[in-house]
Amino acid sequence: MAMLGAIESLLCAVVLDGMTGTKHKANSELIGQGLGNIVAPFFGGITATAAIARSAANVRAGATSPVSAVIHALLVIMALLILAPLLSWLPLSAMAALLLMVAWNMSEAHKVVNLLRLCAKGRHRSHADVHVADGAV
Repeated sequence: MAMLGAIESLLCAVVLDGMTGTKHKANSELIGQGLGNIVAPFFGGITATAAIARSAANVRAGATSPVSAVIHALLVIMALLILAPLLSWLPLSAMAALLLMVAWNMSEAHKVVNLLRLCAKGRHRSHADVHVADGAV
């Protein structure tokens, strides 16, 4: 499990490097993650890794330091504590629509459309087969 967490964190760092034009420190990332995952269970926590979606959203919003992740976490906790009673009145269909919009925005649908165009021309047939198989599962 630790190996998967390390791979996911490093993958997230590489993706963010591409978005920001910077270079991450892999050793520091892994040491920090390891120490955090060793200490967390003593306080009732669970192991965690970097999240590409949340980190990418922070960078797109203009974040320039790791403090943005801490502020984001605190805002989410405050919103959950304050808004939880109000959200119980929100219809599930509205939440489903919101989740679909988030998924659509994260999916980079224009790339799928380009792939389908190339497949229609006879190119990249194997890629289309993989996408159809993934969608079927």
